[in-house]
Amino acid sequence: MGTSYSSTHPGHVRQNNEDSFYANDKRGLWIVCDGMGGHQEGNFASHLVTDIFEKMQMFGTFEERIEAIISQIYNIHLILKKKAQMAGTDAVIGTTIVLLYIEGEKGISIHAGDSRCYLLRDERLSLVTVDHAKEIKTHAGMRKVLTNALSAPGELSLEVKKFRVYKRDVYLLCTDGLYDNLTTPFIQKMLGSLSLATAIDSLILSVLSKKADDNLTAVIVEI
Repeated sequence: MGTSYSSTHPGHVRQNNEDSFYANDKRGLWIVCDGMGGHQEGNFASHLVTDIFEKMQMFGTFEERIEAIISQIYNIHLILKKKAQMAGTDAVIGTTIVLLYIEGEKGISIHAGDSRCYLLRDERLSLVTVDHAKEIKTHAGMRKVLTNALSAPGELSLEVKKFRVYKRDVYLLCTDGLYDNLTTPFIQKMLGSLSLATAIDSLILSVLSKKADDNLTAVIVEI
């Protein structure tokens, strides 16, 4: 199915880690989430996703399992929306999600937000996902704002991408705390030239050698 390597770190600025990940090689299911809403609420939101999927049973065909996954994500979205409404009008309790599910040669990515899925195939790194975010100008300079996420304002719109999986494919799921601090050539070099157990340590340590002003999480999956 796939062999994965996972790592997360709060970074140098934030005391708490609002990121969460779930990696189950046997099930072919890997998830990375980046929580929003302050350390308690963001932590709750991201871990709600991974905790629910850890317990979730999946049955039926590949297509039926995908439908169940998507339905579950919308359920979590509604739970977080309700919790935010109960907390008050200005409360933010949300999370990004990037999910990879593989069965044999069939793969699917599902995401909302700016957590990413990369693919290294034939020594070429490409993005499977497209960030749901935009840059806006503020008095302090440019700031990134999410345009889509679980429990974010507006309607949730999951981006679902199906693809064929090949032997020796390498997938990287990560939060913006990782990729914002690394160049694409460096990520490609790490994924392509090292054992992946070493690669994930190198990616994390490279960010930690810089300012690392955000939580950072990575899950690498080798087919």
